[in-house]
Amino acid sequence: MKIFRIVLILLFFVSFSFLQITIDKTKKVSLREILLQELMYFPSGKILKEMTIEYDNLISDFIWLRAIQYYGFHLVTDRKFDYLFHIFNIITTLDPHFRGAYHFSSFCLAWDAFKPDSAVYLLKKALLYDPFHWQHYFDIGFVNYMVLKNYEEAGYYFYLAAQLPETWRISERWAAFSFGKSPKKDFAEILWQDIYNSTNNEELKKIAKRGLKVLKRERDLEYLQKAVDKFIQDKKREPNSLLELYKEGYIDSIPKEPFGYYYKIKDGKVIFSKR
Repeated sequence: MKIFRIVLILLFFVSFSFLQITIDKTKKVSLREILLQELMYFPSGKILKEMTIEYDNLISDFIWLRAIQYYGFHLVTDRKFDYLFHIFNIITTLDPHFRGAYHFSSFCLAWDAFKPDSAVYLLKKALLYDPFHWQHYFDIGFVNYMVLKNYEEAGYYFYLAAQLPETWRISERWAAFSFGKSPKKDFAEILWQDIYNSTNNEELKKIAKRGLKVLKRERDLEYLQKAVDKFIQDKKREPNSLLELYKEGYIDSIPKEPFGYYYKIKDGKVIFSKR
C-alpha cells in the first residue's frame, strides 16, 4: 500500500512535467497559465490528503510554489484570480498549519481578487488548527476593518489578537480604533484608558489621550444632534444656538470640545469649528 502511494505521488509530478513539455512544444498558451488553471481540476484538498497520507506536506509545498506563480502571473497580466481560493483551500487542507499560506492568501483574496469573505473563511479555518497564533486573529480584524468595514467585528478580532503571546503591540490600538467606529464606543473608551494607564511611553500616552478625546467629541456631537432634532420636531424650526437648546431644557449643559474647537449649529447639523 505504501509503495502504491509513492507511485501515485510520482505520477502526480510526472503528469505535470509531461504537461509542461506538451505546452512548451505547442506554444499556443502561456505555460504558467495552463499549468495553474489545471489546479482547478485537482481533487479537493481533503481527497488529496487521504491519498497522500504522510506526503501531504510535500504536495502542499509543490502546490504552494504553483500558487505563487499563479498569483504573480495574473497580478502583472489580467488581474483575474478565479482559482485563487480553490488553490489555497487545497494547500491549507493538505497542511492546515501552514501559517504563511493563510497570511498570504488572505491579502491576495481580499485586495486583489476582491473576495474578502473567502479570505476570512480561510483565516477562520486557520483558527481551528492554530487557535493561539495572534496573526490569524489580527488578519481577520484587518480584512474586516479595511475591506468589509465591519468595525465591530474587526475590533473583536483585534482585541483577541492583543490577548495572545508575542502579539503585535499595536493590536490593542487597532481594537480601540475599530470599536470607536462601531456602536460599542464604551468598550473603545475602556481600551484607550487601559492603554494610557499601562504604559510609560509618552508618545503612546498621547495617542491614547487623543483616542479618548475623539470618542468624547463623537459622543458630544451625537448628544447635541439628538437635541437639535428634537427641538426641530417640537418647534418646527432650527434652534438659533446651543445656548437656546440649553435655555429651553433640551440639553443639560453645553459640552466643551476636547481639542479646543467650538460646537455650533449649521443648517440643522451640529459641527465643530474654530469659531
